[in-house]
Amino acid sequence: MAEENQSVGLVFFCNGQKIVENHVDTEMSLAVYLRSKLRMTGCKIGCGTGACGACTVMVSSVDADTKKISHIAINACLYPVCAVHGKAVTTVEGIGSTETKLHAIQERLAKAHGSQCGFCSPGMVMSMYTLLRNNPKPTSDEILHNMEGNLCRCTGYRPILDAFNTFTEDGCAMGEECCRNRKPSDVPVENVCTELYRTSDLMDCKYDPSQDVIFPPELMTSVEQFQKTVEFRSERQTWISVSNLNELLQLKAKYPTAHIIAGNTNLGVTKDFRPHQDVVLHTSNIKELQVMETNDLGLKVGAMVTMDQLQIFVKTQIASLTEPQTRILAAIDTMLNRYAGQQIRNVATLGGHIMIGATDISAILLAVGCHVTVAKAGGKERQIALDQTFHQKTVASAIDPEEVLISVEIPYSTQDQYVTAYKLTPRRQQSDSAILNAVYNVTFEGNSVVVKTATFVYIGLCAKNVPVFAKNTTMKTADKEWDNALLENTTSSLAEELTSDLNITNSPSDKYTHSLVVASFFKFYIEVLKQLKERGIHCHNLPTSVGSIVSEFPRTTPCGTAVFEPFSENQAPLGRPIVHRSALQQASGEAVYTDDMPKVEGELHVALVLTTRGRAKVLSVDTNEALAIEGVVAYVSAADVPGNNVTSDGEEVFVTEQVYSVGQIHGAIVAATPEIAQQAAKKVKVQYEDLPAIVTIEDAMQQNSSYGPGKFLHKGDPEGAFNECPIVFEGSLRTHSQEHFYLEPSACVMRPSGEVGEIDVYVGFQYIKRIQEEMAGTLGIEQNKITCHTKRIGGGFGGKSCRFLHYLACAVAVKKTRRSLRMCLNRSEDMRLTGHRESNLAQYKVGCDDTGKIKALDLTVNSNCGIPDSVASGLLAELLFILDNVYSIDNMRVKGIMYKTNLPAISPMRAFASIENMYLIESIVSDVAVKCGLPQVQVRETNMHTEDIPLTYFGLPIEDFDNFRTCWQECKERSEYVVRRREVDAYNSQNRWRKRGLAIHPLKFNTGAYPIHFHQAGALVNAYIDGSILIHIGGAECGQGLFTKMIQIASRVLGVSVDHIHIKETNTDITPNPTDTAASSTSDIFGMAVKEACKILIERLKPYKDAKPEGTFADWVSIYTQATLFYRDSAKGMNRCNASL
Repeated sequence: MAEENQSVGLVFFCNGQKIVENHVDTEMSLAVYLRSKLRMTGCKIGCGTGACGACTVMVSSVDADTKKISHIAINACLYPVCAVHGKAVTTVEGIGSTETKLHAIQERLAKAHGSQCGFCSPGMVMSMYTLLRNNPKPTSDEILHNMEGNLCRCTGYRPILDAFNTFTEDGCAMGEECCRNRKPSDVPVENVCTELYRTSDLMDCKYDPSQDVIFPPELMTSVEQFQKTVEFRSERQTWISVSNLNELLQLKAKYPTAHIIAGNTNLGVTKDFRPHQDVVLHTSNIKELQVMETNDLGLKVGAMVTMDQLQIFVKTQIASLTEPQTRILAAIDTMLNRYAGQQIRNVATLGGHIMIGATDISAILLAVGCHVTVAKAGGKERQIALDQTFHQKTVASAIDPEEVLISVEIPYSTQDQYVTAYKLTPRRQQSDSAILNAVYNVTFEGNSVVVKTATFVYIGLCAKNVPVFAKNTTMKTADKEWDNALLENTTSSLAEELTSDLNITNSPSDKYTHSLVVASFFKFYIEVLKQLKERGIHCHNLPTSVGSIVSEFPRTTPCGTAVFEPFSENQAPLGRPIVHRSALQQASGEAVYTDDMPKVEGELHVALVLTTRGRAKVLSVDTNEALAIEGVVAYVSAADVPGNNVTSDGEEVFVTEQVYSVGQIHGAIVAATPEIAQQAAKKVKVQYEDLPAIVTIEDAMQQNSSYGPGKFLHKGDPEGAFNECPIVFEGSLRTHSQEHFYLEPSACVMRPSGEVGEIDVYVGFQYIKRIQEEMAGTLGIEQNKITCHTKRIGGGFGGKSCRFLHYLACAVAVKKTRRSLRMCLNRSEDMRLTGHRESNLAQYKVGCDDTGKIKALDLTVNSNCGIPDSVASGLLAELLFILDNVYSIDNMRVKGIMYKTNLPAISPMRAFASIENMYLIESIVSDVAVKCGLPQVQVRETNMHTEDIPLTYFGLPIEDFDNFRTCWQECKERSEYVVRRREVDAYNSQNRWRKRGLAIHPLKFNTGAYPIHFHQAGALVNAYIDGSILIHIGGAECGQGLFTKMIQIASRVLGVSVDHIHIKETNTDITPNPTDTAASSTSDIFGMAVKEACKILIERLKPYKDAKPEGTFADWVSIYTQATLFYRDSAKGMNRCNASL
């Protein structure tokens, strides 16, 4: 009985080693346990919500009845550590290492260039490893489906899939159609290469399934013991893993508010506001809740059946039943194909979907008349219909607190019943969260087109995200024929009902969602018409041009070809693609990122207290409750800053009186563990007096809240040109903000060192010089006492180059406590603290002639820069400087205004200003083409520069412009643009609703940063007497292969193998005052510094080389030798001082 359960130790196996934990923290996730207790840091924590897959590990278990072993990939950041009791966990460290032998997956991923920053690589490896454990010869479609739960922000996925597709039967599922077997086009191309690596090299990394980690025999022989009910107790929570239904019902009667969990996947979206649970009942081992049965009416599916198990079961039934019976099942199968990633599908349960409320699957169950069975201790089972009343308020109102969901009954569809479910997402093929779920269920009178009953269910139409039944509309369809009149009346009724019942407004988002409702019903209407015709039932004629609307977009394996200059295996590494120097370590989980660093004795943890208002006055900050928590060491605030609390940007490190945006720092909690620190930070009580906030660009423009009059560039006489243009029109464009979403959250480790207030800072940051400067000011010490180290960065994209206040707060905490401190932001904190891409509202007036030649352009770019404007000025200048792209416009007036709003400050982001520039100018040129009724390509070519050395609109020469003309023409020819354009136009003329698109755009991409002083770099090259080389540079390795490129350059100049050259880290002790790693110029400037330093080294070794010309590099290095070189780029293309801003 449950009452007899005793608190016992947690037992599981990790990489073949038995783990016994007698004092388990029941609130701890498996990922945290692996990292903090077992030091398995190959399991990364990227998002903490189960969305990125960086934390993927394999969990293996054995069925007590069948003795069958199952392997599933799971998100360890969501999976509770207590849930692995009696199971085996395999991490990336357990399948291979560089010190012993790498697994074929690890080696192939690295050699196929599938690991760049590497933070996602261990998760990628473990997802693929689990697939191969279950299916040693998967298809490419299975691989693609399996990898949906893993994100990568660097590679674009192609090299990852290339590596993994070598595990298919023929090495590539495309067979003879493999992109490597085809020329880039039918246009003859000579002296090109299409392989960055040799496939044979990958296949040399043999995969032998017999060598995989075996399931622990102890777990096999003791499976019955491990599947008994067991209880774990920690300070704040009791966890009970329940073994049978009877005990579960008794426990639910004893603890009515206890939280029942299986996969715990809902934690990802609810953890920030989920109430604390005193008792948790884990139900994954209960066989009675895992039934999958069929009867004459349909399917009976247990509440604990996972989404993956459900889909396999549904597919089996679809294959064995007649088509009319399977329409509901087919809708479920289609939805499951687009539901979450494989890690979530492996553990998320059907019962969990129903209890959560509004989900992809529950929408179908509500629409088709399913029933659920619930039970409680001492009572009978009862059935509840899944209908409009079930979710009217909350699920709790339909199911009593003592009751437990047992199973779900899913009916078969009938001959005259048609069911379709639509999931409308931002990305067509990915398992994204839905903007709108729409499920349509219509039954006709026998063999007719007269509607008998109808049910329409929508999710996503209201803020509470509860299911919406279009009851009035469906009632009006009864006894009506399925024709155009019904279509028109139904769409009108939907608009009226949804607007009145849900208070849908005329806001763009509401209008868009409403349009999706109408579009989805129209698609369903056409789909049903088509099926009725196929059955031979006389119905409304279906025009050929609309038939394509019902066909699904094909889901294909991505394929592409890269074309570059051929290389010889014998040539020097420079100019030849070589494997990223850390790729093998990244793929094996051995690469150390900031939060992977081993802890030191007495190390404490920091959690920040952030502002929750956009604009307010701080009335009081109460830390008493937080400081009373055991394990809390200190609270750090502005009062503890020994130096200046204001940065060089005029921003407070710690808020004192005024709040200007969400995400500013009130203070920092220092505690013994990160969990205690986070718990205490939430207990700090801040009272505000809210003040009016400015959020949108329009509000800022109306209130004239700007950072000054703006920046201007001017050429010619726009006003005079407008008067002479036959075509003049105006328009507006918007670009929106965007989050960087690098996979490695911002983290730091800071340690006091030395005797005079020195501090070592270990941080993943692109611009450590800035941290060093600002930290010195905050701490009131000189920069020579602060040493910043960056080993590698798990992706940055600009988000780790300008926002640094959290690091300054941590430094103040180090100064106050004199202890080593560690801080790793969770994803929510990171997104609030590190900025985002700016949003813009551009207003333009353009004049052109009948040929599409632009004669005049007047453009104003209004930027929402948040507060403060730390990088806004530079970003806006960059945008204005490159706005003309490759076009010659004789008369231009461009104005940029930076607006101050109560949003967090913006920060640079990937393709700094170029994305915005491309969108603005290319949209204007496109509008001109539409206005003139001319082809897009023709208008672009009409407006391109024609001079040999054209000038930008502010007078800067564009050298080597002929290269652009060559690229443009070659791109058109090799892509067969003209032929494809005709094919697209022909398809579009024959299909009214589904269209194809084809575009070709020019891009003038400026490398380098503004101002010019960013174009300088230093390098130190050390040669040791054994012939090995150590290089130090100021650039940061962010996954772009910077260190690899520097090693290639040094190898070429010195004539030393890359295997004898190493770069340890970026360190301000050795390469002081490093520039920002950004703007696509870091490899150039540091590469030149390394090159020149190596040349100096060669010159110093010349006497030794001349004396022993037949010797090796090690022979010539008779003494310790080093060379230092400071390099400054001429930055000709960046000298814009002559431009008037």
